[in-house]
Amino acid sequence: MADQITHEAGRTQYIVSLKSKSTALLLSWIIGWLGADRFYLGDVGLGILKLLTLGGCGIWSLIDAILLTVGSWDKDANGHYLVDRETLRLVRMGNLRDPFGNAM
Repeated sequence: MADQITHEAGRTQYIVSLKSKSTALLLSWIIGWLGADRFYLGDVGLGILKLLTLGGCGIWSLIDAILLTVGSWDKDANGHYLVDRETLRLVRMGNLRDPFGNAM
């Protein structure tokens, strides 16, 4: 897959976006009807369409906000995973563990 890298230990590493999931979530709930969340995540074409339709009369912006909130929309336009700052900090420190207690 394009969003995974396997290094010599055989563990899979995921490519993480430089965009913050928290910022995307705030943009989506506050000014999502203007397409700000789509512009922020790199979906310029969909951002323009969302802006011109005022978020699909509010329905499209509500769906996007819900998808970001529940975690179903978890990648940016480049296919890189969105994470919040706390998760990124834990990954960098090596303190993030899977459900079985193994380091990720």
